[in-house]
Amino acid sequence: MARDVSANEWEDVVTNSEKPVFVDYWHDQCVWCTRLAPVYEELSNEFEDAEFAKLNIRGTAENLKLAQEHGIMSTPTIKVFCNGREVGETVGFMEKEALRSELTRLLEASETCHDSSEAA
Repeated sequence: MARDVSANEWEDVVTNSEKPVFVDYWHDQCVWCTRLAPVYEELSNEFEDAEFAKLNIRGTAENLKLAQEHGIMSTPTIKVFCNGREVGETVGFMEKEALRSELTRLLEASETCHDSSEAA
């Protein structure tokens, strides 16, 4: 299940997570975000090795600032974080199978990050 997250919770939910974290940057005026939401939610139940979060970039001024700091230029954007560091992203709407494939690829990239972190 994807969790709503705010800039105030970012450190606890994303930075300090022991698992890779997918973050969907979205807002309610974005038609493609609305179409992506149920697909993202369904896929969040399929990936046991990752956390899923959603950041409404227009929810608060702090959320918008955080999105800007992460270079969000378009929504929807999904980024994957490992130990608080971005290790990949996908931009735009995708059908479920294409998004599943892309998230799998991103998760594999984040595993390299986690493996190197555990070795340190």
